[in-house]
Amino acid sequence: MPHHIAGAALLLATTAPAFAQGWINDRTNNAIMNVDQITARYRDQISAEMARINRRPAPMATPTRAELQAMRTTDRWWVQRVATADGPQSGRPLRLSLAYLYDSAIINSAQIRVFGDLPAIRETLEAEVAGRYVPRAYGEGRAETINDPTRNPANTNGSQRLIQREQAAELGIRQRTITGGEITIGQRFWNVSSNSTDYAPNNQSRGRTFISVVQPLLRDSGVAYTRSLHEVARLDARVAEAEFRRQTESHLLDISRAYWGLYLARAVHLQRQRAVGTIRGLVGQIEGRAELGADPLLASRSRSALALREADLLRSEAAIRNAEARIRGLVNDPRFEGADAGTMLPIDATLVAYEPIPLQTVLERAVALRPEVQQVFLQHRAAVLREGQGQIEALPRFDVILEGNYGGRAADTWQWGQAWQDTRRNTDQPGGFFGLRIEIPLGTDDLRARADRRRLETRQIENQGRATLATIIAEAEVTLNEYNVAYREMAARAGAVRAAGRDLSVETDRWQQGVAGTGEGAANALERLLSAQERLTDAEERFAAAEVTFTIAFLALQRVQGTFTQVQNLEMRRIEDAARGPAFVFRRDTNPAPPRPTSSTGAVR
Repeated sequence: MPHHIAGAALLLATTAPAFAQGWINDRTNNAIMNVDQITARYRDQISAEMARINRRPAPMATPTRAELQAMRTTDRWWVQRVATADGPQSGRPLRLSLAYLYDSAIINSAQIRVFGDLPAIRETLEAEVAGRYVPRAYGEGRAETINDPTRNPANTNGSQRLIQREQAAELGIRQRTITGGEITIGQRFWNVSSNSTDYAPNNQSRGRTFISVVQPLLRDSGVAYTRSLHEVARLDARVAEAEFRRQTESHLLDISRAYWGLYLARAVHLQRQRAVGTIRGLVGQIEGRAELGADPLLASRSRSALALREADLLRSEAAIRNAEARIRGLVNDPRFEGADAGTMLPIDATLVAYEPIPLQTVLERAVALRPEVQQVFLQHRAAVLREGQGQIEALPRFDVILEGNYGGRAADTWQWGQAWQDTRRNTDQPGGFFGLRIEIPLGTDDLRARADRRRLETRQIENQGRATLATIIAEAEVTLNEYNVAYREMAARAGAVRAAGRDLSVETDRWQQGVAGTGEGAANALERLLSAQERLTDAEERFAAAEVTFTIAFLALQRVQGTFTQVQNLEMRRIEDAARGPAFVFRRDTNPAPPRPTSSTGAVR
């Protein structure tokens, strides 16, 4: 083992100049010093990559004039009835707007509160870093007894034992400095009782007032290093705020999907109710003519169709209840759980107006406004600063230690007040010392391994940023395509509704003309009539679904562009709670009115 130590010492001595040059370079030319240039270069690289992207027009064509006109001429009879309660109710219905659900969720949703705790937690990091530089009062004490054989009886007045008792106390203030050092201002006191001739008198008190400075020159040193700790803490807090915004937008978009899911479920239920009513009237008509010799097959076939439609009606009722349950789970509004809270009535109409948006505009807004993009650049800067911190922390420890002091004494023990006065009398006779402390690892230690890891993490963040931007660009194009095709599909479904309505009108007229007949002709006429009714109901259901799909696609496009909270007039705020501490929330500038219970006829209470 001594040979290994000697070899390491020899290697250190021969390579010290090269090591020292590298240490000085890491101390004076590190990632912290060059953070602005590194982050600017990364932004330029991202901008260049964005410029190289082939910003082609969206593959899906925008709606034609005929498709726009089709939406204006289609009867959407269910739109007004969706917001109207029908049938017996167990409670008073609640008329809900999507804006109210947003406001209620940002106040009541447990999930959003979880999201809002993240930036509040990260915000404490800067206070934690700043707390390292708060002055600290300290106090120390010790008592020691020495009872050893004496080296020379002449030194102990003939005694064979050296007996000495010491009590010491020290108190003062310590504070770290922005340069990475530490300043201590303190006062020491001793009591000494000894039979040694080195002490005359044998019992005495001593005092020393001192100021000491420990300043690192390599590891953990420098104003830039200290300030980087604060900046990283602030960057982490801003990253958390961007993450809070991203998660909140995702949650609100889920609420909008649940809201429009409820709208669709109620619209489909109304359409199926209408179909059931139509078939029920047809059944009554056929059975009323049974005495006149109508074919029994017609009654059986119409009864079968009615049973199938009534079964579909049960499924649509369950869909409404499931949609309401999803809304309650996402919003957590206690008013939805009250005993008098009945069915939920969405009062907002679906979006049918089309706004042409170029792909380049969507991309520019996404890159400028998306919280994910803000996170990329904030995380990159924080990673560069951490890499520089790793470089400085991995340097050898080389500290300068300075102390200035002056002292005094008293002629008996526990005379600390007299020792203090003697100290004051001798302020013109100061003492002090100067020292150096060096510590060099003889291999790759944990700090060097950490510095290597942080350098790799910086590279990972850079690649992650490029991947995030590529994902956002792809998402923007896909969402814009979905927005365009959703409108065109809605227009096509509107045409299908009109065509199915015309078919039903023709088949109804033919049925009315031949209803008294019997045989295969009447059965075929009934089959065509039932098929036409089914096609109309199916076309209306698909049209309502296309309306909802287009509305959700527009909201998703807002989120992709990073304008979701701006369009909804929501802003992030930091609030103080005396009992639970700070939290981050979203609030709307204007408070919406709460949902008002209505009577079963829709009248406001």
